[in-house]
Amino acid sequence: MMGIIHLLNGVVIGIIILQTSVVAPSVFRVLGEEHAGKFLRSLFPKFFVILVAVGTLGAAFSFSSQQSNSAVAGLLTAILAMIAYLLIPATNRARDEGNNKRFGLLHGASVILTILVLIINAVNPILGY
Repeated sequence: MMGIIHLLNGVVIGIIILQTSVVAPSVFRVLGEEHAGKFLRSLFPKFFVILVAVGTLGAAFSFSSQQSNSAVAGLLTAILAMIAYLLIPATNRARDEGNNKRFGLLHGASVILTILVLIINAVNPILGY
């Protein structure tokens, strides 16, 4: 069962790295800011929903195999990704209104939440949980 849990940790890590270091920068380079923004507004909600689903699945497998620390990692993944998902409408609204300070704060919060999810999923298998 730990193999499945660690695989799910790897899936989360892979999704985050692919999305943030390959997809998003490439989209801006290829499509330009206006079209890239529209595309990413469609993509990022799905990104966070997938992280919520994988985190929930990891928590379920962890609970069923009595791996409480891994269950906490799965729950944190799901909760933090859900918070980031819920920030999306306010972040988009701030961008649309030209409120750069609010946009920066909300986008920064989303980035921090994503980094925390990445760290949680990277550390979980290393600690042997």
